Order: sequence, then structure tokens, then C-alpha cells
Amino acid sequence: MGPDHIIERLKAIRDAKMRVLALCEALNEGDPTAWVEVLAAIMTRAHVMNDNDASEALECITHAAAEPTLPYRTRQQLYTAAIDRGHTAIARLFLTTSPPVVLPSQLKKQLGPERALRPADRPLTLGERKALARTHRRDKLLLLIKDPHPQVVAILLDNPHITESDIVRVASARPAVPESLSKVAAHPRWSVRHAVKRALVLNPATPLADAIRIATTLSQLDLLELSRDHSLPEMLRKHAAEVLTDSQRRPRA
Repeated sequence: MGPDHIIERLKAIRDAKMRVLALCEALNEGDPTAWVEVLAAIMTRAHVMNDNDASEALECITHAAAEPTLPYRTRQQLYTAAIDRGHTAIARLFLTTSPPVVLPSQLKKQLGPERALRPADRPLTLGERKALARTHRRDKLLLLIKDPHPQVVAILLDNPHITESDIVRVASARPAVPESLSKVAAHPRWSVRHAVKRALVLNPATPLADAIRIATTLSQLDLLELSRDHSLPEMLRKHAAEVLTDSQRRPRA
């Protein structure tokens, strides 16, 4: 089992979700140490060789690391193997906990059972807003992308009339609900867009575990910027610096 074999296997699976699930199954059945070396090689290749297939495989790896169906025991074994092999950047991909984010009182109020789209409008129940999130009307969608509720955000992400700029606004919102940003980070369509990824990584409400996985897939210039941005959590800056250092090494076969 080498990086070429894994990249080709993932490339053959067209559906993004099925690709992630297939990788999770393989991670669960394979040798953790061997897998860690393969994952590290793919990460390095994606950054060094401008290899689109490796970059897509790296996206799949970061999503598989966050996939809820990946057994805890497998996650723990991969984390331990990565630490033992000195691949701390790979180890961090399998962390699931993040420091809690305190929601401002104003945001908590917006998560209540009713919320108006505009100050002068009638307050809408969560059910009404969820139903409206499926609309094709741009005037309504532009109001709904300001709704911080995770259930509304989840429906908007699947709405075919939503644009990338809409999702960037959701990912850039301040203050924001961490659960809502996690839904953006996990979405197969939007989580691979560069502008969306940058917005998520720079948003202080994005759970640290999600921000670390997203940062892993960014360009060397982005990683350099993140590593020097002291407004970001120290762990995120450290991770960006380590991925950047790893990307300067020759990829392993």
C-alpha cells in the first residue's frame, strides 16, 4: 500500500461522501503505522508537486479524519502512530475536541424559538425559517444567510440557489455559532472552496479541530500567513508552521 495506490483508489470514486466513507473503512482495517506514512506522503505531495489528485486525496483525508463513523479506537490508533512516527501534523487531524466558544448574549437570543428576518418583520419560528431556507428567491436567501441557527444553515448549504459568496458570508459571520461553522466545514460541496476555507480558518468561532483540518489543505502562502497571524490560536499557528515545514520536504514514495 503506497500513496499512488491510495490516490488512484480515491480518484476512482466519484461521489465525495462515498470516497470519504471508503477511506474510513480502509483506515479501520489497515495497519495504523503504515497508514500514517501514506497520509504524510500524500500531504507532502499535495503541497510540493502541485498534484491535483493528491490535493483531492488530502481533502478526503481531512474529511475522513472528522467523519463521525470512524471508530474511536481507529482514531486513537492513528493518532498514537502519528505521534510515534513524528508526524504531529497528521496526528492533529484525528483530534475531535475543541476549546469551548462562549456565545454572546445577542447571538443566544437569535437562537431562540423565533426570529425575524428583518427588525420590522413578524418573528418566524424555526420551522418557518427552515422551510424558507429551501426557497429559490434571492431576496429571502440574502436574509436567511444571516440566520445563525445550525438547522437553517444545514438546509441553506444544500440549496442549489445558494452561491459561493453566500457561503463565504456565512463562514465569515461574527459572532457565529461553532456548530453552524462545523456544518460548513463538513459540507462536500462548499468545504473544498478556497474562499470558504480561508473564511472558516480565520473565524474565531470555528472549532479548533475543524480549523486545523482545513488549514492542512491550504496553499503554502496561506500556511505562511496563518503561521504568522497572532490573532489565531497558538495551536493553529503551530500546525500551519509544521505543515509548511513538511511541505518543503521531498514526498515519500
